[in-house]
Amino acid sequence: LIRACVERGQPFFGICRGFQEVNVAMGGTLYPEIRDLPGRMNHRMPPDGTLHEKFELRHDITFTEGGVFHGVLGSAKVRTNTLHGQGIKRPGERIVVDGVAEDGTPEAIYVKGAPGFTLSVQWHPEWDAANDPVSRPLFRAFGEAAREWAARETRPKLKAV
Repeated sequence: LIRACVERGQPFFGICRGFQEVNVAMGGTLYPEIRDLPGRMNHRMPPDGTLHEKFELRHDITFTEGGVFHGVLGSAKVRTNTLHGQGIKRPGERIVVDGVAEDGTPEAIYVKGAPGFTLSVQWHPEWDAANDPVSRPLFRAFGEAAREWAARETRPKLKAV
């Protein structure tokens, strides 16, 4: 499904597991537990605390200067939450790692040469999206891409019987 969306230009926005699935769909691999790797931090959700505490902003993401995410967010560095165990080991074909955490873990990707919106993030921008200055531009860009795609898409007309 992911590869079909990429090829037809249908926008999608991968979040956390979706980020991982985009990489795997494009032929990439994952580490099953990045916190076990030397030099990597624990990106998993804290086991205790309120939802607000679990989704608290925990680390910075640095984007490629002048890259896609830098353009969408207007910044080369943002602070995000982190609630994942797996992470990209080898990027799939056409996967561009456009943002990384402080420990080098890929956190922002897109599909190179795709005719549509294919941004994916390892964090959870849906948490408090209405108030989070990092989340709003991502969802705004995805919404605009989806509306543009829907307006261009031609649908077969049903014939009256």
